Amino acid sequence: MLLNGLNVRAFVMVVQEFPEKTAFIRQHFSEVGVEAENFWCISGGLSGLYTVHPYEVDDPGSGWRMGYGPTANWLSQYMLWTAMSFMPEDYFFQLELDTQFAPDWKARTELALSQTPKDFDVLFVGSCCAAGKESSVQVRGDVWEVKYPMCNHAMIIAKKALPVMLSTQRRVYAKMDISLNFHTFPSLKVYTVLPRIAGQFNTFLHD
Repeated sequence: MLLNGLNVRAFVMVVQEFPEKTAFIRQHFSEVGVEAENFWCISGGLSGLYTVHPYEVDDPGSGWRMGYGPTANWLSQYMLWTAMSFMPEDYFFQLELDTQFAPDWKARTELALSQTPKDFDVLFVGSCCAAGKESSVQVRGDVWEVKYPMCNHAMIIAKKALPVMLSTQRRVYAKMDISLNFHTFPSLKVYTVLPRIAGQFNTFLHD
């Protein structure tokens, strides 16, 4: 998919056990002109995967551990990045099963890419919990440097960022967007489009 002169290979993370959700998102992408390939992910419930490592940042000593769904999502994103690292393209678009695009998404995304520093590592086309952070700096237009947004449902990733993402994500204990904030993004050039271009179906996202 060509976006502002960049060849961006897009993948939507789908799960074999949810064929109706896959059909829905394929239809939506077809209607708005998103050219994305299916990337088959792990089913949390069917696989039974979970982590033994607790997440206690917000509640020390609680022993709380994330469940099957977030664990499978974490591993599926890691699988996707590993696959991307072997592909010839320099840019990738990571999308989730419920990513919702407005009809003008392409024009806004191309404009945002034209306003983003050329050496970017990650551009959040969709995000949540990004507005109002004290560290936010406007780069140009709708592109901001935010330390750091949440929600990974629509990210453009430069291939050069993948070795850092893979090497810094080794412990499965927090949801991937949180884990990226803690362990990966401080080493990368991360930018965010605000207001977001892509949302999520049936999900309220905090700005």
